[in-house]
Amino acid sequence: EYEIRLSLVGSEMCIRDRVSTQSTGFKKAKKDKDKQPKEEKKKERKEEEPRVQVSSAVEAEKVAPPTEPKLAPPPKTAEVAKEEEERKKREKEELDRKLKEEEEKRRREEEKQRELERARLEEQRKREKQEEKKAKKQRKKEEDRRAEEDEGAERELLNSIVVSPAEVKKDYHLFPREVCLAYEQLQSFSRQLNTPIPAPEIVFIGFQSQGKSSVFEAILGIPFTIIGYDGATRRPLYLNLMNSTETRITIKRDPITNVDHDVTVMPGTTELAKEIQQRNSVFSLEPIFINYESTDTLNITLIDTPGLISTREEGLKGSDLLPKANEIRTFVENMAKIPTRMIVCVEECKDWDSVEMTDWIKGIDPEHARTIFVYTKFHSYAQRFNSTRDINKYFAGTSPDVKTFFVSMFSSKTRSACLEMDKYQEKILQAQKRDESLLEQLQYDKKYENNIGVHAFRRYLLHMTWKNFHEGVPLIYRRLQTKKSSTEDQVKKLDDMLMGLDVNKHRTLASAYVVEFLQIIERLLAGTSEGNPAVWGQTLEEEKSSCTGNGEWIDAQNRLLRIEDVAKITYADNKLYGGQQFERLLAEFKAVAESIKCTDPSPDEVATAAGVNKINNIPNYAYAACDLASQKTQEAFIPLIEQTCSRAVYIMKRLPDIASGIMEYRKRSQSNTLFNNEFNNIFDNVIMDANVSNLNSNSGNLFDVDRIQQYPYFTFHVKDLYCKFVEQTAKNCRDKCLDEFYNTRTIYWDFTETTEKGVLFGGSEHEIRRGVSELTVHLFKNLQDRIMRHCLFKLYNFFLVPIQTQLWAVVQGSITSLSDDKLAMIFEAEATKKRIREEQKALKLIIDQCSSQETLLNTASDNYSHKLIVSGFAT
Repeated sequence: EYEIRLSLVGSEMCIRDRVSTQSTGFKKAKKDKDKQPKEEKKKERKEEEPRVQVSSAVEAEKVAPPTEPKLAPPPKTAEVAKEEEERKKREKEELDRKLKEEEEKRRREEEKQRELERARLEEQRKREKQEEKKAKKQRKKEEDRRAEEDEGAERELLNSIVVSPAEVKKDYHLFPREVCLAYEQLQSFSRQLNTPIPAPEIVFIGFQSQGKSSVFEAILGIPFTIIGYDGATRRPLYLNLMNSTETRITIKRDPITNVDHDVTVMPGTTELAKEIQQRNSVFSLEPIFINYESTDTLNITLIDTPGLISTREEGLKGSDLLPKANEIRTFVENMAKIPTRMIVCVEECKDWDSVEMTDWIKGIDPEHARTIFVYTKFHSYAQRFNSTRDINKYFAGTSPDVKTFFVSMFSSKTRSACLEMDKYQEKILQAQKRDESLLEQLQYDKKYENNIGVHAFRRYLLHMTWKNFHEGVPLIYRRLQTKKSSTEDQVKKLDDMLMGLDVNKHRTLASAYVVEFLQIIERLLAGTSEGNPAVWGQTLEEEKSSCTGNGEWIDAQNRLLRIEDVAKITYADNKLYGGQQFERLLAEFKAVAESIKCTDPSPDEVATAAGVNKINNIPNYAYAACDLASQKTQEAFIPLIEQTCSRAVYIMKRLPDIASGIMEYRKRSQSNTLFNNEFNNIFDNVIMDANVSNLNSNSGNLFDVDRIQQYPYFTFHVKDLYCKFVEQTAKNCRDKCLDEFYNTRTIYWDFTETTEKGVLFGGSEHEIRRGVSELTVHLFKNLQDRIMRHCLFKLYNFFLVPIQTQLWAVVQGSITSLSDDKLAMIFEAEATKKRIREEQKALKLIIDQCSSQETLLNTASDNYSHKLIVSGFAT
């Protein structure tokens, strides 16, 4: 029976192995078929499923053993189960390994196919690039050939146009020498009279490669070579044309290219082009500054800006400045938005519906009130016109209210051959005559003649500059006339001052000043806000820090006294002056006095105070307590009284300065018109030349005998009288306060008279000392209350009240009783007369110079305008 079971188990394991092998083969076949299209997979899957079931059944019948009686399977042992588990694990690992290998193989095949496809595409791109490069090279060769032919024809055409050196010089030297000299003199007068006439500023804007920089340097007639390496201006350029006695060009130091010094070159040399090209090699919005000084130019500032990046495709091609497009646009807009600047919009000629700058500039100058349009490459564009009607129709497309110019330059090769200034200017004139010749052939309308060519544009700019300064000449003349007339008025006023400068005049001024001064002092003590508390007021802390010493309260041993209840001091944080500030001082004195405590006397003090005053050979300890209380009261309150008087004097001495400020403010308010006239006189009195600079500076602020501030010695004398009266009053008040400190005998008498029953001291020494100490404290408290109350009364009655009632009589009586000689000495009459005579002398010198300058100004003005009107330029 055991053998039969073993044979059954073996048969069962054989069948299971075969079924497992077939299942593995089926999975592999299924995986291969998955690579086929989805439709074939579905079809094969439907056919395969019944076939697998039939084959599995048939195979099972083939391998099945002969039918035997079914017996119960033997129970699986642990070893068999473990072996079966390991076998299944191995089968699963083998299957996973095969699947991974198949997946890896498939992935490698796909990667190989992709690599082959990439290689094929790369080879195709290379062939396309080579073909494109070859075609581009061929096109470039053809373009160069055509450009060379065009340049040759251009040079031949330009060389055929004959221009004389006189014509070139005439176009670039429009102003006669007399006009430039007159302009220089007028500029000098403008600076001396503080009447600057600002030089016009003209900013050039336009898109890239439109010829903006070429027009810029053609205006100057100097080959600057400011065009960048790729045909784009990479940095702004400020060119200041300045009228000067010398001719030179100064290129300012440039931190962008690490040039730390100015470079001076002469016009017409290649050094200028090299310096500018060095600075223009990098992109930056930091300008390049150049000063061009010449004897035959007017003051004008020309500004060249980086080219705008066009929004059209052809404007974007090949520009390495494309990432900076928005930055450049913002910079150019800011440069053009300044309302005092003229704007020159440069763009190449094209059909009017293709023009971009007209719409672009509307956002900055909607009415084109300060905009000039310059269209370049006119010769190439005008060749397409075949009739008079076409060319006139094109010119009619411009706005009649906006100044428009059409200019033509020449090719870059022709430009590179003109490094000398004379040759460059000659080519510019030849290019303009070429355009004029073409237009003559087309028989264009002559009303557009002044709009053709660089020289027409340059002539217009210079005319606007000349006109701008010519309109400012009357302002210079009016300022000179005003200066002369105001100086004459000042001389007449000084004569009147000398005539009225006597003792009676001084006495009247003195009386008026003293009355106003004392009235203001009285109001400040009574209470008024006219003195501007925000300026002249002081808080308690500011008062302490400003007065003599540190302002803190100290006792006889220089120990700092603390106030127990600061809230008792009213208005401690408010800015006060005058009477209210004095009231705050009294409140502070009371708070400090109340905070003082009497310390217990020591045994030595008690024994010493008892002394020899014995009644029936028994020490008088009540007398000793009175003596101790008197001593401690004096030590505590005498320093407080002295400090209070000192602070009171400080408060009162502040009032004269406040009164002076109030009087000055009143005078300005009441005579505001007079003040403005004096200010204008001071503004008009400027330095005429080095010979009279000191005299003119002294006469800028004339001496006015009616202004008491012109007599500082007298005002000081009045303030000194006031301060001395305050100090004497404070001394008297201090003496009155010190009278409150009675001697010991008086205090003892008052104590015995006011005490109903006597005080007995008996017992031990300790009990006696304690009794004396208690009596001392009691007496100190009584004395403290009396002294504090009486001192407050005396500070008010013997310090504040005398200032309010007696000050008038003292100060006014002292001034009124002054003799004539003494009053003249205080007012410094002789020194005043001497000063007035010196000012008269300086003013008369200024009048003489104004007369001579008026003659020179008339001559310069005539030369500046008449010469150009005769030549027709000013029209």
